[in-house]
Amino acid sequence: MAAGVVKFVLEKLGDAFVMEVLHLNGVSKQVEKLTCELRLFQAFLKDADRKRIVDERQKQWVKEVRDVAYDIEDVTDTILSEYSEKTEEKPGIIEAGKRLWTGIKKIPTVHRLANEINKIQERIKEIEASRDRFGITNLGEGTEGEIRRPVRPIVFPDVDEDGIVGFEADRDKIISLLLDEKIMRRSVVSIVGTGGLGKTTLARKVYNSEAVKKQFLIRIWVVISQTFNLIDILQKIADQLKIHPPKDLNDYDQLTLLHQSLAEKKYLLILDDIWEKNLWNQIEEVLPNKKNGSRILITTRFDEVAQKADPKSVPYKLPFLTEELSLELFFKKALPDSDTNEKIPDDLYDIGKQLTRKCGGLPLALKVLGGLLSTKPANCVSWCREMETMDWGNEGEECIAIIGTSYEDLPFALKSCFIYFAAFPEDYEIDAISLLWMWIAEGFIPQQENKTLEDTAEMFLEDLVQRSMIQVWERDYYGGFIKTCRIHDILHDLAIRKAREENFLVAFPKVDGVRRLAIHDTKPSGELLASAVLNLRSLWCRGQAPNVSQFTRLNVLSSSETANYEPDKFGRLSLLRYVKVCLVVRQEDKISFGKFIGGMRFLQTLDLQETCGCDLPDFVWNIRTLRHVLLYAQNLGPPPSIDLTNLQTLTGVKARESWVAQGSPNLSNVKHLQLYVPEAQGGVQWDAIVTLLNTMKYLVILHLWGPDIPLKIFDMRHFLFHCRLTDLTLYDEEPLNQIVLDLDMLPKYLIKLELINIKFWKDPFPVLEKLENLRYLHLYTSKLLLRLCCSTRGFGKLEELFLWNLTRLEEWEIEEGAMPMLKNLKVSNCPGLRVPLGLQYLTVLQHLRWMYNQSSETEENEIRSICKHVPDLYYPR
Repeated sequence: MAAGVVKFVLEKLGDAFVMEVLHLNGVSKQVEKLTCELRLFQAFLKDADRKRIVDERQKQWVKEVRDVAYDIEDVTDTILSEYSEKTEEKPGIIEAGKRLWTGIKKIPTVHRLANEINKIQERIKEIEASRDRFGITNLGEGTEGEIRRPVRPIVFPDVDEDGIVGFEADRDKIISLLLDEKIMRRSVVSIVGTGGLGKTTLARKVYNSEAVKKQFLIRIWVVISQTFNLIDILQKIADQLKIHPPKDLNDYDQLTLLHQSLAEKKYLLILDDIWEKNLWNQIEEVLPNKKNGSRILITTRFDEVAQKADPKSVPYKLPFLTEELSLELFFKKALPDSDTNEKIPDDLYDIGKQLTRKCGGLPLALKVLGGLLSTKPANCVSWCREMETMDWGNEGEECIAIIGTSYEDLPFALKSCFIYFAAFPEDYEIDAISLLWMWIAEGFIPQQENKTLEDTAEMFLEDLVQRSMIQVWERDYYGGFIKTCRIHDILHDLAIRKAREENFLVAFPKVDGVRRLAIHDTKPSGELLASAVLNLRSLWCRGQAPNVSQFTRLNVLSSSETANYEPDKFGRLSLLRYVKVCLVVRQEDKISFGKFIGGMRFLQTLDLQETCGCDLPDFVWNIRTLRHVLLYAQNLGPPPSIDLTNLQTLTGVKARESWVAQGSPNLSNVKHLQLYVPEAQGGVQWDAIVTLLNTMKYLVILHLWGPDIPLKIFDMRHFLFHCRLTDLTLYDEEPLNQIVLDLDMLPKYLIKLELINIKFWKDPFPVLEKLENLRYLHLYTSKLLLRLCCSTRGFGKLEELFLWNLTRLEEWEIEEGAMPMLKNLKVSNCPGLRVPLGLQYLTVLQHLRWMYNQSSETEENEIRSICKHVPDLYYPR
């Protein structure tokens, strides 16, 4: 960890703008000396990290180096935060006098900072001299790269099946209890077992089984955790039922509404990870008991919780894995590329036996240990070395020691990434994209040749998954990138403990001297936060951010709750690199808000998707470090001819008319673009958009909307991104041109396609069904389409199809063998559409929504008869 701190400080000191500011303040030479000293320390720290030092004297030396690196960062940030934006130099006596007066005013600050740097220099000399005393002389002899790559290619396992071993019998037993027709009352089935035993994994396997899906059309999953709020739990249930009560409804009326919504339905509710037996007393009255076979499935570590929930049901106690199953799970993780029938070498098998016995049949420990060894050469020497260096701890603590060993084995950059999970609440579903961007803003991610920082950050995240340090919760529709992730509560506790030991991060109310602070479900007073003012670099708030104007050294600010923008509350935070806030900006505060954003010289991520009422001023686009900008709909995009080559994400902006005459901005590295194109005479504006798109060779996601989209936008074969684009949305507000699609026009690797308000000359399906990678197709609002046909073997990979507001559509034919993978079908507001011919051929269909189509009762009965195989069929009258 100390090596990571030193590396980050060195990178900050090496920034060109930082060096310029230090030079202007007259301290650059002194800082350069400090930089040289830190580089000498860095090799020692890397080797200390590799050798997993346990000697307390050496640990103290490492702590002193870390603290002095923090002090150097503090001095640097003080200079940067006090440095105002350089104003354009103008000729004249008055301007010269202002510059002279500014320089004179700086003299006391420069003198003070120089003294602080001299003190740090003296401390560095003392640390250097103490190396022999602390036994550090043998460190630094090893060599090691900054990044340890996984020894095998990254794989993308099925989220629900990853690491499941030996649960088949348990799953079948739980399913039989849930489907027992002899018990018609609302009963509770409990899975009880210690942490890390696989209760949640088993519950998810039950939840996703076909038998359960067919029996319970309404399935709800809610994670509870140690600290719970009843209203929050009920709100999560309501959200999954798509119940949206008025905001002014009181708690009692909300509970009544929820009870009524479930009253006549057969449902399955999963309550995952219950710690408090009192929870059931609070929630059971909301859940109706109509004796229709509804079920509650809970997972818990405590017998008394299970007994309290349903005294008539015998808790299902999940056993530890047998030695045979333990070995199977261990080798599945440790040797992931081995064939299942391939015999494991005897020497590795013997070592595996010794290692798995230490895990005591605990699946989490086996997975983590196996994940650790999967990064090592698969030979006897390497595995023996790992076994010999493991600190197995005292009797009964072997599993925790194994998990701790896996943490110690992480490269120093990955250690920072892992303990960053301490910032999130227990059992929290974490947005992976935001997480990666915060890692980058924190300086955890090193620059690699031919890779963006985002690519490397993603590799780090996958490495943690491979090591079983975190869990993939959901992957995006590409089937590859992690969308959301979670961390097991045992590993979460480890992250919190390590974060405290390293003075890296704490959760409120422990704030004294901390550099990163997480505030969950509380509203701290300014007095309690006062002790964190000087050092605070990162602040996460699950709710409204407190007054942050005093935190002048903040690098990361994330707040989830909508609040009014108040200039006095935010002040001037010039060092921010990552900003995600939900604000409402009043008319009188727009200028102040623009200056608040524009003063951030190092800003990388600006997420204002939930901030309305403000257009960004042009000078914000002069921030050259911008990498990701996500704005509320139709903010003005960058001004003409500005250089934003670092930018990769740009959403919620509209094109400027000035792009036509003065040239579009340089967005050549953008991967995700959402752009609104306002109306312009003669299609001139669209010509400018074509010119802009022609510069983008890395584009993966493109969403365009505007009036009268020309054919040259549909014909993408000449764009540089033709073979990269996977997600395309086109929304024509005022369609004039009738479009005839040709297969060559569309990117062949499209996975998701949305076409909204497009005037098709004829049925587009014969073309679209030939897109071999298409998995999601949404067609909205077309007044010309009369007939659709899906031919045999067409749409071979399509999983989701939405047809909405096709007002003239009358006939839809589905040939046998078409859409063999379709799982989700939604047809809404197609009033003339007859029952589709061939609907019965969609044998894997899981969800069918036939909404507001004005079909007769006869047609409804026909659909229900044809689609008996569909477990989730919704047909409102």
